[in-house]
Amino acid sequence: SVFVGIVFPRELALSNFPEPWAPASLSRKMKFRRFRWMELPKRKRQAAYLGSTVVSFTFVLNYKFKECVEVVGNPAQIQNPNTIWWLRLAYGRMRSRWFGSLSELHVPVALRSSLYSTFAWRYGANIDEVRYPLDSFRSFQEFFCRALKDNVRPIQHVPNGMVSPVDAQVVNQGFFTESGARIEQVKGANYSVPAFLGFEPVDYLKEGSTLAYVVLYLAPGDYHRIHAPCDLQFKVGRHFAGELLPVRPSFVSRFSDIFSINERLVLTGSWKFGHMNMVAVAAANVGGIYLDWDERLKTNRLRDVVSHCGGDVSTKQFHDPVKLAPGAPVGGFRLGSTVVMVFEVPKDNFKWSVNVGDKIKVGETLGLVE
Repeated sequence: SVFVGIVFPRELALSNFPEPWAPASLSRKMKFRRFRWMELPKRKRQAAYLGSTVVSFTFVLNYKFKECVEVVGNPAQIQNPNTIWWLRLAYGRMRSRWFGSLSELHVPVALRSSLYSTFAWRYGANIDEVRYPLDSFRSFQEFFCRALKDNVRPIQHVPNGMVSPVDAQVVNQGFFTESGARIEQVKGANYSVPAFLGFEPVDYLKEGSTLAYVVLYLAPGDYHRIHAPCDLQFKVGRHFAGELLPVRPSFVSRFSDIFSINERLVLTGSWKFGHMNMVAVAAANVGGIYLDWDERLKTNRLRDVVSHCGGDVSTKQFHDPVKLAPGAPVGGFRLGSTVVMVFEVPKDNFKWSVNVGDKIKVGETLGLVE
């Protein structure tokens, strides 16, 4: 017998077999060719349009922020602008202004005692120390900035040292003498001291001296007023408009440069042994800092440009230096905060009276010169 072969076109031959027998690559190509954008449901197309717009807009904002930091010379010495931008997105200044407005709302008298007592129970605040009855605080912010009864914070006599200016946890302490130093916020993350203060403190050191620093974190339940740590005088105040990122130790241990970009007030002057800087660092939610002797200080204002993006640093010279005795009132915070002190001490003679992790209250000895 004679076998007669008939040649069919490839496409016709494949069409006679079920789809599972067709080559996989050809099957994928055929499916792709069948795809039509307009055949997608309208909601899916709208979601795709929205998603691509958000991604593109986010990319542009991220790029422009990094460009802005670079153009202005990176005054905060930010090591990772990309990380800082995402933190800005999560904890915007507007969010803190909204929260601040909520905290100023009038609280009905009938709810005050129960509301403030619940807060005190949750965060461990001692309401027995409060000077005024709980139902006298018209808003939550007034309660947060509460005054204490007389003599509940006795000031220890330390003529050659200093006491704690706040109720807080000691999260870091140490010494440095090098210019352009980067010191730790908490173990694992650091920041630039000159960027933080707005000047190089090493330039003011006397021979035989060193610089000491301590970071004091105020938890939500702590007393949030600031007092003078020793006999001192403040000559200059600097207000840095900045971000309002959280300052709790678990957060600042993961990200560097938080202190040098956050809103802060730097008070500079002198004490018995030389140069003195006390810095009030604002935090997420409200971001309010106030001074008892200067009612014109306003923080977290709507139109302020943050200093690390080219905004001006507001500097005020006190023609008559502000002289304070140990324990004298300085100011306070309206929610969340940290106090950082950078000061001059005699080399090898200053000893800390507390350790990292300790809780300390206003008036208790922080350190002294032996």
